[in-house]
Amino acid sequence: MAVFACTLALGSLLTACGGSDDSQVGGPPVPQASTTAEADAAQDTVEVILDEFWIGMPLVLPAGRTVLRLKSQGFEEHNLLFVRKQADSVVWETEGRLNPFESRIVTLDLEPGAYTAVCDFSGHEGRGMFLDFTVEAGPSAGGVAR
Repeated sequence: MAVFACTLALGSLLTACGGSDDSQVGGPPVPQASTTAEADAAQDTVEVILDEFWIGMPLVLPAGRTVLRLKSQGFEEHNLLFVRKQADSVVWETEGRLNPFESRIVTLDLEPGAYTAVCDFSGHEGRGMFLDFTVEAGPSAGGVAR
């Protein structure tokens, strides 16, 4: 018991004296450098948020292999499909719907061009759940829409 109390006290002391990076106060955490393959893969993952009734994702994605982390943050089911504007055709869509608060990782290959991301489940598209985005070759400028 004494060892536990000492460990707890030491942990509290280190936390209190550890300092903080003021650049993180009130903002998103600053990514830390890592050499693990898992950390590298996480940095290359594009987060896509599906909520009532909007899609949050970058306005520019890189061409080629793209890893998406889909996060359903709403209380309703959602799906997602990408429509290539030039051909007005669906080039990718989720396998089934995402349940409320479900996350899913998907990998796909995208060609450069103009696209629309759409949730067409249960009339969501008509309620504004779509977003135009661009796929560009080379490094992307990013920009996130909500």
